[in-house]
Amino acid sequence: MNDGLRMVAALEAAGFTVYAPRRGAVRMARPGTDEGWWPVPTDPTAPEFAEMLAKVRRVLLEDVAHGEAARTALALYDGEAS
Repeated sequence: MNDGLRMVAALEAAGFTVYAPRRGAVRMARPGTDEGWWPVPTDPTAPEFAEMLAKVRRVLLEDVAHGEAARTALALYDGEAS
């Protein structure tokens, strides 16, 4: 499983939902909402993969102050939660 798919899995496990899957990325929605969120890259061969994944991490880090789900998603992605 590549890092993008790991991030999608961590977000889903933390309560985020797939809002709009598309080729090469998945747009996620925050828990309890149906509003779109930024795309999570899933194609590691895409030139923008690393930059997009880094942006997801930055936004989650900023969001940690506002929600337990963001904190949980980062912990799961980083292997700090079971």
